[in-house]
Amino acid sequence: MEQKEKRVKIKQERIMKYFIESAEEIIQKEGIESVTIRKTADLAGYTSATLYNYFDNLTHLIFLATMNHLENYNKHLYKSVANCKNSIEVYMSVCLCFSEHAYSEPDIFELLFFSQDREKFEEYTNQYYELYPSKEKETPQFLNTMYHLNNIYSRSFTMLDNCIKDGYLNEENANDFNDICLRFTKTIIEDVKKDNMTKAEAIQITMKYYYQLFGFYLKPKYKHILEDYYQKLMKK
Repeated sequence: MEQKEKRVKIKQERIMKYFIESAEEIIQKEGIESVTIRKTADLAGYTSATLYNYFDNLTHLIFLATMNHLENYNKHLYKSVANCKNSIEVYMSVCLCFSEHAYSEPDIFELLFFSQDREKFEEYTNQYYELYPSKEKETPQFLNTMYHLNNIYSRSFTMLDNCIKDGYLNEENANDFNDICLRFTKTIIEDVKKDNMTKAEAIQITMKYYYQLFGFYLKPKYKHILEDYYQKLMKK
């Protein structure tokens, strides 16, 4: 029975990958809005009914297909924090890294982090790493935790939690700061999608707002750490 279940699982994963890779091909050639159940099923060589045996809905399929786009982001994220000296520097470095990637692919990052259907995204994220275990790397614990969270509020608070533990920030302030920052980030992503703002403009204004708000919520005696690092970060 165990061998039979193993064969069934291998077959299931193989077929799921056919669909995921077909959806990714459509995204690369035509854009995320062109992905449909029927088009993906046709490209994979199966029926739409078969696809629904493996995915909850179109959002589930597209989410797994776009997860590949996070690979470069995750690699860049690791490098961006490698030389940080404290959790304030880590937070600002991750914000810059996210901005650079999110404003390069606003459609995809909006889906991955800000979709209204994000309740099951953490489950889908874990499913992705089960399907593609080689994608998972040895990383610092907080980054590894982040990779398995595709709720942007939880991801962002993971970093702020380190600032709280290090004594830079009060927890009640961290919740407010997190909420405000993510609300304006979502708005800026939408502006970039609509070509109301260039990527460079979006990065500059995002980092300025993060800097100003972080400085407001930080304990006063630590504000110089933020100020010094912000000046250094934006000169790179």
